[in-house]
Amino acid sequence: MTNHIPNKLNEIIGQDTSKILKWFENPGKKSLLIHGPTGVGKTSSVYALAREKNLEILELNSGDLRNKERIKNVIGEASLQHSLFGRKKLILIDEVDGISGRHDYGGLAELNKIIENTKNKIILTANEIFDSKFSMLRRKCELLEFKHVDYLDIFKLLKKICDGKKVKYNEIILKNIARKNNGDVRASLIDLNMNMIEDKINEVGDLREYAQDINEVLRIIFKSRDVDVLMKILSTLDEDLDEVFLWIDENLDKEYSEDDLINAYDKLSKADVYRGRILRRQYYRFLVYQSILMSAGVGLSKKEKRNLYISYQRPSRILKMWIANNRNAKRKSIAEKFAGKTHSSVNKAYKEFDILVNFLKDEKLAEELELDDDETEWIRRNF
Repeated sequence: MTNHIPNKLNEIIGQDTSKILKWFENPGKKSLLIHGPTGVGKTSSVYALAREKNLEILELNSGDLRNKERIKNVIGEASLQHSLFGRKKLILIDEVDGISGRHDYGGLAELNKIIENTKNKIILTANEIFDSKFSMLRRKCELLEFKHVDYLDIFKLLKKICDGKKVKYNEIILKNIARKNNGDVRASLIDLNMNMIEDKINEVGDLREYAQDINEVLRIIFKSRDVDVLMKILSTLDEDLDEVFLWIDENLDKEYSEDDLINAYDKLSKADVYRGRILRRQYYRFLVYQSILMSAGVGLSKKEKRNLYISYQRPSRILKMWIANNRNAKRKSIAEKFAGKTHSSVNKAYKEFDILVNFLKDEKLAEELELDDDETEWIRRNF
C-alpha cells in the first residue's frame, strides 16, 4: 500500500499553499476556509502545515457535531484552550458544509460566534461553500480555493511514488490513472494502490476495453474470483453507484445460493451501511469502501461460480421506489427544516406543503430556514 504523506506545504501538488503559510503567520487572521472538490489536498495541506510548524492539531469532523450544543461544547471549548504540550494549537473542522443538516439548527450561527472569539487558529474545509446559508461564515473567514489538479501533475506524483518504492510501471498506465480521476489526487492514489501487484503496476490498466455495460460488469462480479479485476471493475462504469447497488441486489439470488448468498448479502448490507453514512454525513471518503464491498466483497463471497448463462433483470420496482424517494427528498428535507424552526409536526408540514410553499418563496424566510440553493431552486422550478 502506498502512503503519500506530505510533511511540508510545498509538497502539496497543484495548489498555491504559500497562501496558507501567509495566513498562518498573520496574527490578525484567526480563521481560514479552504474550499474545493474532493481529493485535491485540502485536509492534507492542514496536516502538512501542522507537521511543518510542529503544531498540536485537533481535528473535528462536522458529521460528529450534529447540533448547536455539541458545536458549542466541543469546538467552543477547544477554541479557547491552549495546548497542554506547550505547542501552538491548530483546530481543523473538516467538511464544514456538512454541519447545516436536518438536525443542525443554529449550528452555523454558533460556529460563527466561536470563530469571532477564538484564541487559536481555525482552518475549515468544505467542498461547496457558496450556498446562501454560508454567507456569514464566508465573511468571517479568509477564503482559499483549491481546484482540480492537472492530470500531468498527478502523473508526476504517481511516477515519483513508484520510483521511490522501486515499483515497475508503464507511463501510459500511470497517465490513464491520473487522467480518468479528473483532478482528484486521492482517488488517483487509491487507484495506484489497486493496480499495484507484486512491485509492479498491473498491465491490465483501464478495464473499459471489455467492461462495456452494467450487464457485463455484473457478470464479472458474479462469475470472477480475480481479486485484481474485482477491485477495479466498478470504476469502469459511468452508472450511479446507488443504481449499481440495486442491480446487484435484484440479481444476486440468480447467481448465488445457500451460504454463498448469505455471505454476499452480508457484504452488500455492509456496503449499504457505508452508503447511509455517505448520505447522512457527507462522508464521501467512504465511497471507496462501498465500492469494494459491492464488487470484491460480493464477488469473493462465492466458493465457486455457476457456469450457466443468466439474463440479468433491471430492478424496476426498487428502482422506481428509489427514483420516487429522490424526487420527494427535497420536499421532505424542507418540511423537516420548517417543522424544526416552528416546533410543529414534520408530518403536518409535509402534508400541507402545497400551502406552506407559498411562504417559502420569500428569500428572508428561506434564509431563516437555512434552505440551500438546491432546495430554493427546486421550489422555484416546481411551484
